[in-house]
Amino acid sequence: MLAGAVIVVLALFAPWYAVDFAGATRGALGQQTAQLPGVVGEFTRGLLAVLPARIVVDGWEAFEKTDVVLLVCGLGAAFAALLGRFEVALFGGVAAVAATLLAIFDKPGPGGDLIQLQWGAWASLAGAALIVFAARAGARGSRQF
Repeated sequence: MLAGAVIVVLALFAPWYAVDFAGATRGALGQQTAQLPGVVGEFTRGLLAVLPARIVVDGWEAFEKTDVVLLVCGLGAAFAALLGRFEVALFGGVAAVAATLLAIFDKPGPGGDLIQLQWGAWASLAGAALIVFAARAGARGSRQF
């Protein structure tokens, strides 16, 4: 359970989302800027030229509140497990699973394939699921005594 909590917290430092501006995306943006008149078109094409080919953000950069929710869930589950309060840890794990699934299915920004999911989201989901399974096992084990 502690391992799952550590994974959830550390996953916030891992890449969650990426935007690729290479290939077809850059070409489509270039076609759109070619239609702009005069100074506006030149300015926009200049911005496009300095745009990096790939932008990657971690959990802290991508979220406003979800990062805090995941941090509290992870730390709360860890402390609850240390105190033997497996039902509280289970609640933290379920909340972390829900927050992670929401972040996976409701990606920030415009829809479509522009924003790509990275491995940090999957690590967070795995850690949260580990919390849930370990808390359930711990709760069952504590009832037997």
